[in-house]
Amino acid sequence: METYYITVNDINNLTIGASFLGTGGGGDPYIGGLMLKKELINKGKLEIVRKPKSIGNDSFILGSAMMGAPIVMIEKLPNSSEAKKALEAYSNITGYKIDYITPLEIGGVNSTIPLITSAKTGIPLIDGDGMGRAFPELQMTTFYFYGVQPSPMVIFDERGNVSIIQAIDGYWTEKIARIITVRYGGSAYIALYGMNLHTYIKTAVLDTLTLALEIGELLNQKKLDDVLQRLNATILFKGKVSDVFRRVEKGFSKGHVIIEGIEKHANTSLRIDFQNEFLVAKTNRDILVTVPDLIVVLDMFSFKPITTDRIKYGQRVIVIGVPSNERLRTIEALKYVGPKAFGYNIPFIPLEKRVKDLEN
Repeated sequence: METYYITVNDINNLTIGASFLGTGGGGDPYIGGLMLKKELINKGKLEIVRKPKSIGNDSFILGSAMMGAPIVMIEKLPNSSEAKKALEAYSNITGYKIDYITPLEIGGVNSTIPLITSAKTGIPLIDGDGMGRAFPELQMTTFYFYGVQPSPMVIFDERGNVSIIQAIDGYWTEKIARIITVRYGGSAYIALYGMNLHTYIKTAVLDTLTLALEIGELLNQKKLDDVLQRLNATILFKGKVSDVFRRVEKGFSKGHVIIEGIEKHANTSLRIDFQNEFLVAKTNRDILVTVPDLIVVLDMFSFKPITTDRIKYGQRVIVIGVPSNERLRTIEALKYVGPKAFGYNIPFIPLEKRVKDLEN
């Protein structure tokens, strides 16, 4: 087992890197960063467990996150204790002692919520998550692809309302939880995906907090080329945002962005569809990248990631494609996070092959 510590000085790198990996979703990183900063000023540092193979296999791990449309969080600020109370409710209901906390995804605010929960409870965080990026639905995790049920699940809101879900599968957990979250005002805080360490190691995407910190540091130094090399990523498009269509529907931020090309992409437009996260990027002629591979939109001048709720007319942007983790590309995983899982009648073709085909 290796451990390291996150301090106030790491917050900016973490939120920038996690927002990059979040592919436009996962909640607002700025708000999450402010909440975490408040906790770390009081606590000083947080313990992160990396390479957790030497911990006892019977150690119990639980996921902590925010659920709902990220845009709602901008207007309905949490007080930062909701996720902790969801964890406590889970422990009281199930009788499990929680040894470690895991993020469900590494995007935006859902990279910081588990850290805030760790700070408030004193329970260490494991360096990993269930996506290696962000996805909009609860069953869209490597945990679920490989046999872990999200139920029992606890949902807690800022008023103190608590709901417990014991559903037959991940789809029903998502459906029920989404209805509750909408009734709670569009955002809530959740505890779910309880499992032992042996199962976690077999199903998680490991070392993603470390990766987010590394990417954030490089972007803050404007070393975009180093980020591209580190991730085997590709610049797909450069342009100016000409239109944004956005709505909140059934607890999700949905819509699409139109980007008019510049430089070598002049006279071409790019459309990126999103459901909390960016899903598919295509020109009039070609599909450039689809889920589960990552679509990242950066400000052309600052190299900072732009979320689906912050993107707006007039921004000059760089669109980047990043190959997803191999655990998202299996036949089992693509049933839940491939293009067809989001209603697109197109096959998943790995980014590397799409880029090669376009070059030819």
